[in-house]
Amino acid sequence: MLDSLTLFYLEGKFVIGLLILVRVSGLFATGPFFKNSSIVPQMKIFLILLLSVIITSAFWQEQPEIALNVFNLVMIVIKEFMVGALLGFVANIPFVAARFAGGLVDMEMGYQTGALFDREASTPTLVGEFNELIILMLFLIMNGHHFLIEGIYYSFKVLPLDSMVFTQTTFDLLGTTAISIFILAVKLASPLLIALFLTNLGLALLARVAPQTNVFVLSFQMKVMVGLIMLTVSLPAFVLISKNALSVVQGDFLDALISLNPMRVP
Repeated sequence: MLDSLTLFYLEGKFVIGLLILVRVSGLFATGPFFKNSSIVPQMKIFLILLLSVIITSAFWQEQPEIALNVFNLVMIVIKEFMVGALLGFVANIPFVAARFAGGLVDMEMGYQTGALFDREASTPTLVGEFNELIILMLFLIMNGHHFLIEGIYYSFKVLPLDSMVFTQTTFDLLGTTAISIFILAVKLASPLLIALFLTNLGLALLARVAPQTNVFVLSFQMKVMVGLIMLTVSLPAFVLISKNALSVVQGDFLDALISLNPMRVP
């Protein structure tokens, strides 16, 4: 039989471990690589449990005591998931921008023409998925998945389980993050968008010079051909921009974490 002191100790450790698991789950739900559907759910659950056990063992003594009442636990669980999801969202900025850039290019190249006729149909962005796969490879090459694990580990030093404040810095950072997604998407898509714009301009001039030419039908082949050529030619620039964006994300990740508790930075 376990005495009351041991039961109290185990109960407190279980609650802290559960809250740590919730924060890690939030990161896995929105963070790059770990949220990828290619990773089977069983592996995700195993990684979440493994990281939660390791972090709980490391930070058990440093975490504050949690009052064991339903309302308090529910609020802390929601807060912990929001923290993990916010950190994962900030780290996912280049991936969202790459997919958005691919959507812009797809619309110009005609890959998403089906959406004009059936808006309920599932029409994935082909160029966006290609861009996202390239950034994912760069992310793994730069050990970005290691940084995410280190970041969630570091988060429990900066932001204990009973602390979180949405400061003005946090809202400013979220606004800057939203703007940076659009700016990065335009940077990634600009070579193809410029090439496709010049193609449309050339076809418009052709229609004026040779009205008998069926420019509408010709544009489908021309846009796809020009788009694929420019996609290949601009690949080095895409990799360079993506690499710089992934490097900046590390600083944004730490800034978002510190902004939630600016009074405690180890």
